[in-house]
Amino acid sequence: MKRHFTMPLIVASAMLSACTDSPEMATDNTLQSSKKNSTHAELSVRQGGEWQGKEYVADGFEFESVESFTSPEQLTDHSYYLRYEGPGWENEQVGYRLYLDWRNGIDVFVKSTTDIILPQVGQDGYDSYHELSEWGGDALKVGKSVGLGALGRWVDDGVEHFKNVGATHWKLLQNGPEKSQFSVQYDNWNVADINADVETIYTIESGDPSTMVNVTTSQPLTNLVTGLVRHDNVAYIEKESEHWIMIATYGKQNLLGDDLDLGMALFVRKDDVAGQFEGPHDYLFQFKPATDYEYGFFASWPGHPAQPQNQQEFEAFMEQKLSALDASQ
Repeated sequence: MKRHFTMPLIVASAMLSACTDSPEMATDNTLQSSKKNSTHAELSVRQGGEWQGKEYVADGFEFESVESFTSPEQLTDHSYYLRYEGPGWENEQVGYRLYLDWRNGIDVFVKSTTDIILPQVGQDGYDSYHELSEWGGDALKVGKSVGLGALGRWVDDGVEHFKNVGATHWKLLQNGPEKSQFSVQYDNWNVADINADVETIYTIESGDPSTMVNVTTSQPLTNLVTGLVRHDNVAYIEKESEHWIMIATYGKQNLLGDDLDLGMALFVRKDDVAGQFEGPHDYLFQFKPATDYEYGFFASWPGHPAQPQNQQEFEAFMEQKLSALDASQ
């Protein structure tokens, strides 16, 4: 049985009060209505063009938000078909995105505002979010890793991403105001001649930068892993509670050029862990063979005044999060 729970509102005592000032933003109806929410999730598909090989070609970048989606076979990295390359989700403190292609990495949108910003991201030149703007930006270099908390399968001293999948389906389950949630279903994920269907459900709630992930597989997998991208010259942190173990990195791993530290944490249930080790690009947890798993992650950037402003506050939040997870057992 899946283990779902509702996280309590968690605010570290060292954090400052939330920012009430917002940057200038586009004033389309979608954005204005989304500002009423404290959380948001979306997926937007490019319109008015056609596929030329593995690239979607159109005059300009016009997108339509959808509530369900099945990836076309030709979709790959940099196909210019999905706005910021996959689904995004956020709350007042932070945002995330998932590459909905073979990479299956999770990236981080840091925010300097409490406003909902995702509906405007990628609307002004497709990938301008790689540069720091008034609202924040895409801060994480994912590269060949799983990013922050995505899934893979460990084979031959490396992580296999979703290169061989029969079909990928995305569905919006809930969109605010206090909780947003979506699912991604992977059919016939083939790794080392073993096929499995995998469903992931991502949930974010107001007041807590964490994303909770519930995973269901069609059969127990001995090589299922999740991880945290490994960058050089940053602090590695590990903490545990009665039921959970959390790993984190903190330091100069922010690509936006603002010289601010980026903190990222990944937490899993102790009972679900078969092993913990370093891969070529990630710090990894390997799950025990099962068909249901639950874990989570969060990111922290001091450019947002409601998030930890230094490593000491970041570690204090890690400890508070672990206490809240144990209390939710």
